[in-house]
This record gives sequence, C-alpha cells and structure tokens, in this order.
Amino acid sequence: MHKTRNINLDLIKVLACIGVVLLHTTMIGFKDTGSWNLLAYLYYLGTYSIPLFFMVNGYLLLGKRNITYSYILQKVKWILIIVSSWTIIVWLFKRDFAVNPIKKIVGSLLQKGDFSQFWFFGALILIYLCLPILNKILNSKRRYLHILSCLIAIGLIFELANIILQMPLQSYVIQTFRLWTWFFYYLLGGLLAQFDKDFIKNGFKRWMKVAAMLSLLISPVILFFLAKTIYHNFFAEYFYDILFVKIVSLGIFLTVLTLSLKENKSKWIVTLSNQTMGVFIVHTYVMKVLEKLFGFSYTGAYLLFPIFTLCISLIVVSLLMKIPYFNRIVKL
Repeated sequence: MHKTRNINLDLIKVLACIGVVLLHTTMIGFKDTGSWNLLAYLYYLGTYSIPLFFMVNGYLLLGKRNITYSYILQKVKWILIIVSSWTIIVWLFKRDFAVNPIKKIVGSLLQKGDFSQFWFFGALILIYLCLPILNKILNSKRRYLHILSCLIAIGLIFELANIILQMPLQSYVIQTFRLWTWFFYYLLGGLLAQFDKDFIKNGFKRWMKVAAMLSLLISPVILFFLAKTIYHNFFAEYFYDILFVKIVSLGIFLTVLTLSLKENKSKWIVTLSNQTMGVFIVHTYVMKVLEKLFGFSYTGAYLLFPIFTLCISLIVVSLLMKIPYFNRIVKL
C-alpha cells in the first residue's frame, strides 16, 4: 500500500531551512550598528525556523501510535553517526589532533566547536529519549493541553523575569538544555497530529491565515524593538518563549499545513525537503568559505550573502547525496 507523503510538512521544512540560513547570515549586517534595516527584518523573520523544525518533528513522531525504545534508539544512533562523522571529517581536515575527537563530538551537541548548530541534535536526542514515556502519558488531547499550558506558564515566567531584569535570563542556559521551550513546540506539533487534516483545514479559516501572515510580516519590527529596548541583546534565540512568537509559529504551521498541494505537482518541494538537513549541516562552512573568498563589508553585499550561502549549500548537498556513504550523513 502506497503511503501518501505529506507535502505540506516538506514545505514547512524548506521554509524552516531558509529561516536558519537567514539567522546565520544576516545579523552581521546590523548587529554592530544596532540600526534597523532590511537585514534586521530578514533576520527576525528567521526566528520561526527552529520552532517549525521542532513542530514538524513532533507532528511526525507523536503522530505514530506506538513509539518503542528500539525505534527511538535507532533514531538516536543515526543522529550520533551524523554528528560524529561530520565532526571527525573536520577534525581530520584541520589536523586538530591535539584535541580528543570525542570531546569535540560532545561539544558540538552542547553548542560548542566547529558545528555549534548541532545543539539542535543534542536537544532532539533528549526529547527522543523521553518520547516512549510521553507517548503513554499523552493519551488524550486534554493531556496535551494540560502539559502545554504548564510549558506556556514556564515561558511566561521567563519572559516576565526578562522584562524585569532587562536581559534574557535564558542566556544562562545553553540552547541544548532549554527543554521547556523545545518540548512546547514538539508537543504542539504532536497535538496537531492528533487531529484529522480535513478537520484542521475546515477549522482554520481564511481570515485566520490572513491574520497569521500579517502577524509574521510585522513581527520582525516588534522583535527588533524588544531586542534593542528591553533585552539589550539582538539574538533571536531569546524570543522563543514569547507567547506572541508561539502564536505566530502556530499560525505559520497551520497556514502551510492547510495549503492545497499535490505530490505529483510538487516534486521540487520534496527534492528541497530531502536536502534541508544537509543544508543545516554544511551551510556554516559555506558561509566561512564565502567570507574568506569575497568578504562582506557593506549592506548590499550582505543581502547577497544569504542567497549565495543557501544556493551553494543546496548544490553541495545535492552532490554529496550522490556519493556513497556521504548520502547517509546529509539526511536524517
């Protein structure tokens, strides 16, 4: 029996991947001056990429009826293989033999070293290990709502503290361990998977889509204002606990989830979706190469930086996917 692929989830992954590239390539164009410009706008649009990645993963895994430890350990094994492979490749390339490679692998999962973006995999491993137990606890939509309400309350406490202290309290916790945030988005995706897609499509009205898109478009202005006047820190990672960001993330997810897409006419989405994890892995090194080769010192050049980074990363990943063994470490 042919299993129908959810192209909408593929499109969400593609949008989230673009958002990650924006997060890593645009801040350099406004952080030092602290001035509002197009790069600041694009940077804060990328805020929603990480929430969307967690929501997609939660939708896919918590949508399963049974989640066994053997299945989870297999997922964790492949994450560790990917993280270890790329870390050792760079370790060998740099001939950094004075440093224990195991230390570098663990460090990358803790937001350190050559692949600091691998903190996402570290957080994902921690969530995965909890899933078999969570899947038994989350036996009804009401349970989901109870736990999500508790996680929202924790997020609001952090935000209140941030406003009082005029700084992001989350800065004292590396992203790998901000599990109150990642569990929220993961479980939110899981809750949506409990509903029939047609039910969501009928319930999420057109005016809601319009409101979600308008909120998305104006949100960078709001986030920049908060970053400059309250947080005194421009990093988007400190906004994931804001209720507004959670609502907008949900709106984006539902808007794309309810689009009418057909698999036979959306092959390009599937192709790009299959490359998203590879782009997530290699784009930071593509950035470094581009900076070394060309340098970027003015706003116009910075606007080209995310475009070049994304396009070259896609080309690199598409080539790696054709090479035996490498094709297994550019997708999860």
